Amino acid sequence: MYVGELLKSLDRASSGVPGLDDLIGGGFLPGRVYLVVGPPGSGKTTLGIQFLMSGVKNGEKGLFVSLFENPQLITQDMLRYNFGLLGHVQAKKIVFSDFGQILFGAGRKFAWDELLRSLLEIIRKEEAKRVVIDSFNSLEYSVVDPENKRMALGKLMRKLHELDVTTLITSEMMSSESYTDEYYLADGVIVLHHFMRNFQMVRALQVLKMRGVPHDSNLKRIRFTEDGIRVYPEAPF
Repeated sequence: MYVGELLKSLDRASSGVPGLDDLIGGGFLPGRVYLVVGPPGSGKTTLGIQFLMSGVKNGEKGLFVSLFENPQLITQDMLRYNFGLLGHVQAKKIVFSDFGQILFGAGRKFAWDELLRSLLEIIRKEEAKRVVIDSFNSLEYSVVDPENKRMALGKLMRKLHELDVTTLITSEMMSSESYTDEYYLADGVIVLHHFMRNFQMVRALQVLKMRGVPHDSNLKRIRFTEDGIRVYPEAPF
């Protein structure tokens, strides 16, 4: 088993984002958990869909777990890109799960262990090889035991490793000067930025952390195109 894990570390799961794989040694390590963080409108959901689309091309079923937004609205928003997403959804190569129905329909709050156990049940049921959980902050307001977050999240990530599922967890950037538990527990952290410079919006990506993979941590310019997000090798300014 140990030798197998070492050999698997030579494999890569493409991010599906042109230019990003070049920054992380050819792609994500399969079976790991990665955090994508950024302010509203920075492209977290789009990056997640591109990741799932890349998996479909490789014969890997994708699961998008929406913790807040209606999956139908997400699908509609993604039609602006040349992803061909709708066809893959209809073919059930990419499945959307509306976890928000659990969060907001129960009329009560939950324990961290209870919520994350429900997430794992959905992932096991769908037997997906790639998973996007969007956006993790939504859970923060639905728990009765916030002090137990780190332990429960650690258990979730261990279970995802055991299931050999490559996972992206998105999270809203609350502050650029403070780090939540997800930063420390995830196998890698990608930060999306947007800021004004000379009266123009500048967008950038930074690979803050990537365990077991040589990576470029400098800010890189990104742009939204008809084919989704693209990362460029130059600095954003």
